[in-house]
Amino acid sequence: MLTLFEENAAILRNMEADGSDLGPSRSVDFSHVFADRACADAFAREAKQRGFSVSVEKVDREGEPWDVTASKDMVPTCENITVTEELLHTLAQAHRGRADGWGFFRD
Repeated sequence: MLTLFEENAAILRNMEADGSDLGPSRSVDFSHVFADRACADAFAREAKQRGFSVSVEKVDREGEPWDVTASKDMVPTCENITVTEELLHTLAQAHRGRADGWGFFRD
């Protein structure tokens, strides 16, 4: 099984191979899902306190209908993404949520 770092490295290699320029800083979005609004809002407040832009949205999904996207400008390196993903995943777990991937607009 791949580690999170190895998984992120493979994703970034594929993006680069597809022609994306990974050099410039850009907004990277980290998605999280929650079962209830109170937990989603609590996570969003903590992420915002740590310098992330956040959005909370209810979606049509059974069991975990609350999406929270925490975004931050960064150079999309494997290290930057993995460290950030791990931090936010820990925060999400503290509020009964979970990480649900990351992404950014590609060039």
